[in-house]
Amino acid sequence: FVIYFLMASILVDIIQLIIKTATKNKPTINKPLKIWSFIHTCFIIPIIFSTGMMIYGHLNIMNVQPTYYNVSTDKNIRSEGYRIGLLADLHFGSSIDLEELSRICDEISSKRPDIMILCGDIVDESTSYNDMTEVFDILGDIETEFGIYFVYGNHDCQTYVPEPAFTKEQLSSTILANNITILEDEHKNINDEFVIVGRTDASFSTNSNRESIEDLLSVVDKDDFILVLDHQPTEYNKNAIAGTDLLLSGHTHAGQFWPLNWVLEIIPFNDGVYGLEKIKDTTTIITSGMSGWAFPYKTSSPAEYVIIDVKP
Repeated sequence: FVIYFLMASILVDIIQLIIKTATKNKPTINKPLKIWSFIHTCFIIPIIFSTGMMIYGHLNIMNVQPTYYNVSTDKNIRSEGYRIGLLADLHFGSSIDLEELSRICDEISSKRPDIMILCGDIVDESTSYNDMTEVFDILGDIETEFGIYFVYGNHDCQTYVPEPAFTKEQLSSTILANNITILEDEHKNINDEFVIVGRTDASFSTNSNRESIEDLLSVVDKDDFILVLDHQPTEYNKNAIAGTDLLLSGHTHAGQFWPLNWVLEIIPFNDGVYGLEKIKDTTTIITSGMSGWAFPYKTSSPAEYVIIDVKP
């Protein structure tokens, strides 16, 4: 709210400066200028703008929508291709409740995904143990042909609080109990033509236990379609060189607040911010996430889950 208030105030002050300069040598001030002077003095425009943006941001984050992408490949996969569901950055507790999550998961099931991807930060430091168990119970009910796959994000294990509500062991056992496959620098082959590679989270590039993408793909048949899951959108060029066909990520929230998404494009903390990009023969997709971190507001992008159709 304060950032939007300041942005609008600066714009209004620029307009005020222009008006004062243009009317400097004019002895009389007409009625419209008096009205403008009142508006400027009472901060009416900044208040309306910042309040309006926060109302929009809250309504936007509560209205989760599907986003669709089509990806084509020269690889020899089945004629009907594969439909992939992608969900990331739920940060359960920020906005969506269990009832709404259940409704969204039923909606995803109705899209008939062949594969469902949970790409990290499904829960975070604000999620209780009971909520964590219920969240994955709901997510585990999404109907797929080839299963649900999960990679850890930097918040899932409640890394940033001194006393987590649950341990990583409790989290992983809950996930596995709901028939969700966890991939930590591991791969899963489907139909001998489609490989899912899940990466250990980069944790801001300080994770010494993270294997290289080159090593992970060295044991994979390069004739198969290679799907890589990496919570943080990093190592785009390395993935392209190693032979990744499709790289899915979350983490950025597409900035969450406009114009932070523009700032992140200029100052690249990650290799991308939002959407689809081609790096050589590799397609990368970053989802803005189903929710946001800490605050139930999102003004930079839609709150979404993603449906990707991979076709030969």
